[in-house]
Amino acid sequence: ISQAMSYSNSNILVMAKSSLGDAIGARIAAKIDASLAANVVELPDTSSGFKVKRSIFTGNAFAIVELLKENKIISIRKNAIGVTVGSGTATVEEFKPELNESDFSAKIISTEKADDDILLSDAEIIVSGGRGMKGSEHWGILEDLAKSLGAAMGCSKPVSDMEWRPHHEHVGQTGIKVGPNLYIAVGISGAIQHVAGVNSSKVIVVINKDSEAPFFKIANYGIVGDAFEVVPKLTEAVKALN
Repeated sequence: ISQAMSYSNSNILVMAKSSLGDAIGARIAAKIDASLAANVVELPDTSSGFKVKRSIFTGNAFAIVELLKENKIISIRKNAIGVTVGSGTATVEEFKPELNESDFSAKIISTEKADDDILLSDAEIIVSGGRGMKGSEHWGILEDLAKSLGAAMGCSKPVSDMEWRPHHEHVGQTGIKVGPNLYIAVGISGAIQHVAGVNSSKVIVVINKDSEAPFFKIANYGIVGDAFEVVPKLTEAVKALN
């Protein structure tokens, strides 16, 4: 990437806020001596006085950061900035980096994928369950829905505390903050800590038999009904579309 920037005479690199972006963004910044700002939610109007707004303290506050070095790298939080139709005339150019064996200090001998789970931080779609699922033995219907959508699995804090689901699936302010294109919450009431961890989602769908559940207040779409009846029918509908 650093070679591509040099080849194109570019001094600004824009990346997505993800596990991959976090892993390589800092490395590139060190290599090209760049200023780095992660989790950006607002871009500058001009490259003169390059100031960006970034989310800090798990989304509870924002900081305005000025990138002072000539080279700049930013990672943008998912769904923080809308998509617009531009009028630019950019073209795609073929680029081949010059890499030598001496450039690498380690060699990957083999790789083994632990499982087929999608990382929550990278997921475009997430299906989460709460205490309304009434136990770990009932999670199969959510897993079926997630599989049909190509989604990651998540859960509320009480669910992970009760060990119905593993702790790495805990979504919320004290767990993993997410911002997928689609977040489906099943049997989750919508405690403020959970909502704070998912409010960057582009579309939120809530399924709950309690019509007074707070989560409905921020949902884009809501279904009032028994999850054990609604979810299997939703899965069937998704499979029919596929």
